[in-house]
Amino acid sequence: MTARRRRGFTLIEVLAALAVAVLLIVPIARMIAGTGGAFAGLERSTERRVGMQAAMAAAMTLDPLRGGRRVIGDFTIIVEPYRFERGAALATTGWQLYSITVRSTEGSDDDVMQTVRLGKLQ
Repeated sequence: MTARRRRGFTLIEVLAALAVAVLLIVPIARMIAGTGGAFAGLERSTERRVGMQAAMAAAMTLDPLRGGRRVIGDFTIIVEPYRFERGAALATTGWQLYSITVRSTEGSDDDVMQTVRLGKLQ
């Protein structure tokens, strides 16, 4: 009787190959999921930056500066005189510092931006 050569894989070899494949796939899947989360965070950051730039552009359109509340586009702009220790000296020169707060008009009370601008005393 002659010995025949066996062809193919045994069940043990197939299971070992499957285990190695799973061990390699799990870290790769985690890296892909982490990258997706990073891109989502980047997108949110970009949206906030665009909103901040739009708020700053809206705040810069106020001329002349006067105290009060105005709605420009998607933003509510609140202008108030800025109080500080040298305000009286600045007022004698005809200038006033104003605190400008920009909020979204969508009902959120969160400030989008807050800054101080110099304007002519009214």
